[in-house]
Amino acid sequence: MSNRPITASKIRSADTTNLADLPDSYLQPMPTELVQSTVKSLKHIPFARIGFTLSLLVSVGTGAFLGRIIPINALDWRGLVTGRKPQEVLIEGLGRKLEQSYQILVMGVDRVLDAPLGSPESFNGRSDSMLLIRLDPVSRSVKILSIPRDTQVPIPDYGVTKINAANVYGGAKLAQEVVSEKLNGVQIDRYVRVDTQGLAALVDALGGIEVNVPKRMKYEDKTQKLNIDLYSGQQTLNGEQAEGFSRFRYDEDGDIGRIARQQIVLKAVKAKIADPSVVLHLPDLINVMQRHVDSDLSLDELTAIATFTMMLKPAQIQNTSLQGRPSDPNEFRFSYWIVSPEDVDQAIANVFVTK
Repeated sequence: MSNRPITASKIRSADTTNLADLPDSYLQPMPTELVQSTVKSLKHIPFARIGFTLSLLVSVGTGAFLGRIIPINALDWRGLVTGRKPQEVLIEGLGRKLEQSYQILVMGVDRVLDAPLGSPESFNGRSDSMLLIRLDPVSRSVKILSIPRDTQVPIPDYGVTKINAANVYGGAKLAQEVVSEKLNGVQIDRYVRVDTQGLAALVDALGGIEVNVPKRMKYEDKTQKLNIDLYSGQQTLNGEQAEGFSRFRYDEDGDIGRIARQQIVLKAVKAKIADPSVVLHLPDLINVMQRHVDSDLSLDELTAIATFTMMLKPAQIQNTSLQGRPSDPNEFRFSYWIVSPEDVDQAIANVFVTK
């Protein structure tokens, strides 16, 4: 698979239409009804079950889409007449199409507190969450695999340890190598790292999220400046509370329960992002991206991914977790999530591409 960035020029190069050759009626402003219809249709965009980072990228991509002047000859007017959805026509007019599949490692990482915010060094903490995401424009699907942070792996020069330590020892590069080695040599094309304050910043930028807290949660982690103090019930969580809810793991469910709570938060975030009024928060969302996200995806790739995911239906997005078992109390010095070769085969075969 090529890692060559997707560019608008590549997509538009095949369009030889000259604006000067078009009748005057083609050069009129975009119909108001078309814009209004598109904004209304955005309420129904299926953001459920997409990872936090993809949700953030989609929101930024959506804002860029609505704020951009689309060349009139880039729109499929014939398609509109024959029944195509307005949002599909407008999105295509962006000139950003996902033309190849991508397999992306997404990590939520503990921020290195003594490093400047947004610096490369600030993202070299332990990965609190790991997602392997495959976007396939041919099958029009997104596959998401959650990898428990306590998964036992060997790391060169460091011995057997937890998979969340790879980012500390060697940054995104080593994390990709370790994940690939553990998962049958799975191909990883790009990475995204979001520091743990990124979720809180996003929730605050969106004005809070609605979550039903199932039980009393109280815990303090002074090293990460994390203070969790939540009561049960339906409520609006601010950024700090949402982060605490998603990271809490001090109960009988451990790491698996934490993954389930993260999915609850992600669903609430996506519900907020699906509201067309999200464009009003675009400056804050861009600020979140700049300070809290590190990635080797190009801007064109981000836009193409946003365009692609916006048009998917819920059935086209699948979310699974890497199966395994918790280690026995006296089995190892530390507790691990033990994954067998059969568990890896089940997660990877016929889903992700290997090298």
